[in-house]
Amino acid sequence: MTANLRRSGFPGQLGTAVLIAVVAVCLPAGPASAQTFWDELLTGFEVSVGQSVAASIIEEYGPPARLPPARQRWIDGIFADIVAHAGRKEITYQLTVIRSDAVNAFAAPGGYVFVTTGLLSHIGDDADALANVLGHEVAHIEHKHGMNAITRQLGVSIVLDLVFGDAARKENALYTAARIAAELMRLGWSREQEHESDDLGQRLAAKAGYDPMGMVRFFQLIQRLEGHEVPFLEFLRTHPLTSERISRARNRALELSASSSG
Repeated sequence: MTANLRRSGFPGQLGTAVLIAVVAVCLPAGPASAQTFWDELLTGFEVSVGQSVAASIIEEYGPPARLPPARQRWIDGIFADIVAHAGRKEITYQLTVIRSDAVNAFAAPGGYVFVTTGLLSHIGDDADALANVLGHEVAHIEHKHGMNAITRQLGVSIVLDLVFGDAARKENALYTAARIAAELMRLGWSREQEHESDDLGQRLAAKAGYDPMGMVRFFQLIQRLEGHEVPFLEFLRTHPLTSERISRARNRALELSASSSG
């Protein structure tokens, strides 16, 4: 069936509709709908992909950091504030601080968010800047940027493998998806995806009671670091700081601040 769908050249939406219809036929009668089954299947797959990517991140960057308890509580509190305003309730967001000099933050599918001690050391005690950074990473997951890229590359066939495949095909589908997700994180997101995450990230921070100008301050910090010998300044490689992007963040912060005060 997978081969037939590949050869038929189904467009994305039609292929999805056909798949849902097939799943509906194969499901036993009951109150659960085919769409609910579809959502649960993809969510479970997304979380499995995220778990695999998270393991590779820890292997590549280093182990989770052991921070002073007060510092850890401060970071966890800000993250909890952001997640409380996230729209996706079917996943559990998790934050891991990685012990690494790399100045970076990133998100894996399924709710996994990472920030390095290198980045935290430069942010210092600026809660608003950290809230906007975490909001930006949560936004990538909210928009399903990673999973959308995976399904675009692999098509309906990967979901068919998940539904109808044997253990070996399911394992191969997971491995392939995790490899693509990890590569996406290394190469960075598109400009459009970064704009989307800046926008939603600032809005999540503002809803949680943080100053959206924190994103602008963070960008300014990164720009200052660019001219110095900062180890593994990877945030600039994966998150290009264009003047347009910074201007958008500043204008959006002014808009959000004005609306909250009004």
